[in-house]
Amino acid sequence: MTWRRWCEPGHPAQLVLGFSIWSIWFIAMYAGLSVVCQLAAPAPADSAGNWLNYTLWGLTLVVLALLLLLAWRGWRYCCSGQNGSGTPRFIGYVSTVLYLMAALATLVGGLPVLVLPPCI
Repeated sequence: MTWRRWCEPGHPAQLVLGFSIWSIWFIAMYAGLSVVCQLAAPAPADSAGNWLNYTLWGLTLVVLALLLLLAWRGWRYCCSGQNGSGTPRFIGYVSTVLYLMAALATLVGGLPVLVLPPCI
């Protein structure tokens, strides 16, 4: 199966997967916020502690955990001595750094839901 090769830590697809996951999270996060604010906005008295912010923070934590897991998997691949050196190992190192950058961007992009009220 060719799709299984795409999932290997040394495959070039790993170089774009982290920020692809991040961009899907970003679109889902802010599109979801906009739609919910139009259809069923939380009460303004709840401030930042409402069901919408808790849901968005949960989504952020799930994506953050996924990106950190993929970074850990890439790092383990690079540290194992069985794959030698060359392009797959280089891709493993670079994709690990890119996964960590995407995880940091997810965390920084998700932190405002902890302190800012939605739908203002």
